Amino acid sequence: MKKILQIANSVALVSTIFINYLSNTGAINGKTIGNVSNGLRSLFTPAAYAFSIWGFIYLLLFGFIIYQGRSLFNKNTEDDFVEKIGPWFIISCIANSGWVFLWLLGYTGLSCILIFLLLFSLLKIIINNRMEIWDAPAKTIAFLWWPFVFYAGWVTVASIANVSAYLVKINWNGFGISPEIWTIVMIIIATIINLIVVYKRNLREFATVGIWALIAIAVANFDQQKIISYTAILASLILFVVIMIQGFQNRKTNPFFKMLTNR
Repeated sequence: MKKILQIANSVALVSTIFINYLSNTGAINGKTIGNVSNGLRSLFTPAAYAFSIWGFIYLLLFGFIIYQGRSLFNKNTEDDFVEKIGPWFIISCIANSGWVFLWLLGYTGLSCILIFLLLFSLLKIIINNRMEIWDAPAKTIAFLWWPFVFYAGWVTVASIANVSAYLVKINWNGFGISPEIWTIVMIIIATIINLIVVYKRNLREFATVGIWALIAIAVANFDQQKIISYTAILASLILFVVIMIQGFQNRKTNPFFKMLTNR
């Protein structure tokens, strides 16, 4: 079963990356993800440069695929985590790919369901592998934990943005509350989620992605919506301070800190 999962994980990631590549060529329904996004922009939508983080995420996932497949060539390699992950990585890839098709075909509401499935599968992987415990080898953190923590951090923000896009599409009136107020509320909610993850799960990288997204939201709104921009900047500063404090408090269990101090 483990070998099947290792091979299936590799095929699933390659397929997902290929589908995402096609999504940016116009080969699917004659549109790109960016084209559709521009037509459904909300005040919560980050600046375009923020989406370049996908390249970093897929690079980390490639590292994970190599790491999880080592025992296919070296029988003495420890890889019990493959069975802990189970089918959830494959499910995440299916959800990612399915989201691309639904988004490009104009099924924005249904795409919300798949992006939440994607987020759930990533959180399931994080929980199953107890990624909140930092006393682990550096290679485990770099090749197993980081790919999914960074990925989940970005998909959390993307999920909120996806719902916002859907509300724009259906011309939701916000119960009479202005879009500016709703955006500030969503920024606060996103910040609270990141703070909870840092304090409850010890996942500072998750919140690092939150900072990246919040700054991009600030950039996107700086010319037209100063209040949203300043709120996003303040939220990112709060997350940064919390990450620094929490990182300092847990420095003795961080393998990368140990590596630096032992030199």
